[in-house]
Amino acid sequence: MSVDKVKRSEQKTLQIPWAAVVWLIISAFVFVIGGYVVTLRDVERFPGDFELSTEPTDSENTVKADIVAGTFEYNVVPELSNSVETGTFDETTDNPVAANLFENIPDITQVTIEPQTITITYDNDVEPDMYIRRAQRPVINAVLNDGATITSRVASDAEKTLVFMTSDDEWRYGSYVPALIPEGQQEVYETREAGENGSEMAQFIFERINSLQALTINRDSLIVTYREGAVENQVISRLQEALNEFHPRASLQPDLWVFTIAASSERIMDIIPINTGIPLFLYTLVLAGIEFAAFFSLRNSDDKLIRPLLRVVAVFLFFWSIYGHEPLWDFTLGLIFPSSTQLVHPNATVIEFTAQHLELVFVSSLITIPAGLLFGIIVTRDEFRELLPLVNNLVNSGQTVPTIAIVAFMAPIIGFGFWPAIIALVAYGLLPVVRNTIAGLEAVDPFIIDSARGMGLTPSQILFQIELPIASSVIMAGIRTSMIINVGTATLGAFVGSGGLGTPIASGLAMTVDSFILLGAIPAALLAILIDYVLGRIEFVLTPRGLQIEN
Repeated sequence: MSVDKVKRSEQKTLQIPWAAVVWLIISAFVFVIGGYVVTLRDVERFPGDFELSTEPTDSENTVKADIVAGTFEYNVVPELSNSVETGTFDETTDNPVAANLFENIPDITQVTIEPQTITITYDNDVEPDMYIRRAQRPVINAVLNDGATITSRVASDAEKTLVFMTSDDEWRYGSYVPALIPEGQQEVYETREAGENGSEMAQFIFERINSLQALTINRDSLIVTYREGAVENQVISRLQEALNEFHPRASLQPDLWVFTIAASSERIMDIIPINTGIPLFLYTLVLAGIEFAAFFSLRNSDDKLIRPLLRVVAVFLFFWSIYGHEPLWDFTLGLIFPSSTQLVHPNATVIEFTAQHLELVFVSSLITIPAGLLFGIIVTRDEFRELLPLVNNLVNSGQTVPTIAIVAFMAPIIGFGFWPAIIALVAYGLLPVVRNTIAGLEAVDPFIIDSARGMGLTPSQILFQIELPIASSVIMAGIRTSMIINVGTATLGAFVGSGGLGTPIASGLAMTVDSFILLGAIPAALLAILIDYVLGRIEFVLTPRGLQIEN
């Protein structure tokens, strides 16, 4: 056996399925992290909902407070489902849904609830399209109906009026079966000193209520003893506030999220995130198994398609799932801003902002890429080569003018919302696609083209079978650059109401909330890296085998 054959045999023997090993490590890490239960700190995004009902006891200055509603568990579906009372309500209402909307949506003057519609009237100068985005999340949070069944529109027959509709038979709201501590347990603190050194919840309650002398915590009730001279109603009111401030608990274990794409009359496409409920560590374990199977079944074949595309989907869904786990963002931002009580944006979740951001990037790319390819191909044809300076000047002007200036210029002309941002993204993203298309096509060796002509190929056959495949890696580099630029540039669309990850950034700058700025900036940066990786793998698959260079 020759030396080369021995070396090749040794190389095959020493091969290790590194992708499977990496997924196993990630799975173990996600599993360990998922074992931690943390307290959610954002009081606006994760509001409390405890309600108390009192009854007297035989002891003096002692009262029993039964928990009528409330939970510490985040994202648990309420166990009790109730029909929402219909009617027209103002801010003094005790209707649970209407009261929730008045509390969480600014400047509301009236809420009208009908079996399948909720009509909100407001009083400010915010554009209706922007205001309906502000109200969307509070409405979804206020009712028990699935968010996928809820649609919204601006009322056509009344000013400053929004209409939310459900495809369900009626609106419903949920109430939880209370559970302060595990069933069968009881915490008894006979003195204030004992309570101040007790459980985390007991310490929190004693810290908030100065008049509290003793406390007994049951699963669904509390027995409180207060000092002489304290007002019972004030003690109970502060007790309820303390429970609501003692934020919900949530596991750091994310679930697997996927998405669907639906047609939209306003935004061309709607990307709808879906929580599968499958723990993410199980998903990564399955991926490790698939990688092991692919390694052993394809190790003797020169596979350049299945595994790269499999990894593209796997990596994208992994990060997509991280975007969907709101407690993880609350926990991360809480570490960075330990004194802040406002961490995650109240209007929408990170994954919803990311979906809006992807809509901007994808729709603009659907215009930019074909247009850039067309311009690049046309000006490299002999009969249109005189147009090359004009096209270069045209696409150069798109990046010469600041993007925010294009957005600001287009908004008064075509209105606020989605399309001003799209026009700015298209103008800004054309240059890399056009430049790289021209560079790639002009770099094709003229002798190859002459040989193709000599073989009898038509100009279109030469273009699609010779020039474009050879130039594909250069063209894909331009497409990657364009899309990555657009990920960052799309954040500016928030200033004209287009949504996306620029919304928390803009809110943070306007309200001086630093956590909001990072809530948009960190996911946007991760998204740019993720899209670059995905497009890099697609570029590898599309590049002809003879032009592929592997390290």
